[in-house]
Amino acid sequence: MNEFNITVENHTFHGYEVGERELPALICLHGMTGDSNSFLALSEFLCENFHLILIDSPGHGQTQPLEKEEDYWFSILVGRIEKVITQLVKEPFYLLGHSWGADLALHFAKAFPESVKGVILFDGGYVFPEHIQGLTEAQALLDWDEYIQSAKYKSWDEVVKSYQEYTTKKWDESLDSIICSNFNEVNGTYELKADRFSLLSTIKAFYKEPCSTTFDSITCPVLLFHATLPETDPARISGIQHIRSGIKDVKIVGIDNTKHNVHWDKPEVVAREILLWKDKKLSNLL
Repeated sequence: MNEFNITVENHTFHGYEVGERELPALICLHGMTGDSNSFLALSEFLCENFHLILIDSPGHGQTQPLEKEEDYWFSILVGRIEKVITQLVKEPFYLLGHSWGADLALHFAKAFPESVKGVILFDGGYVFPEHIQGLTEAQALLDWDEYIQSAKYKSWDEVVKSYQEYTTKKWDESLDSIICSNFNEVNGTYELKADRFSLLSTIKAFYKEPCSTTFDSITCPVLLFHATLPETDPARISGIQHIRSGIKDVKIVGIDNTKHNVHWDKPEVVAREILLWKDKKLSNLL
């Protein structure tokens, strides 16, 4: 795994490269409060087939926050990310995003269609906020602000107990390695590394530029993985119907016993589905 720091527009993005550079490139964009380590387990099953590029988005991991709220608008942020990617990759590539990263991937594919061979979405880019009934921007901001203030833990065991709720996988060292860089230890307390300004600016971006505004502009194939727990989720059902009708070439996969972090719960199964999808799309071109 090779570390990189790339400066664009006076802002430095941090990340890692995994796999041989001669392989097809797969750019990975994490969700809110996470970082590039979110994809560590998955990368073990894809590194022989892809040149993976794992990027810390602004205000997360080792990439510092941006200066203005509008810098987090999807249409603006993807322009910065494109300049990072072009310093690493010269050919068209695949994009993978989880949650917030899924929305970024769709907005990127809309803005730079000639660069993207396919988009992979991990439980994002199809629900929030449009399909969550009654969730106003003001309420979403209030909820997130309360979460940020409360996300302080007196021990690592408390962190694990909280984050176990986000995955169906029994906690182990691999999950420790995925989330440990999401926290700073301050006077014996574990606090989120992602900063309040970046998180709340991102919530505002979701409302300003909803994911559905990209659907009719997506020309590449899309693979959506969605959570299957809880079993009954009206927002998920509505979101799936919307993205299925809005994007011309989309495959939708629900993997049993998975929550929002589908790539933590079943990384080997997810990787297998990705490779089957890619190979099928390539064979259709022959």
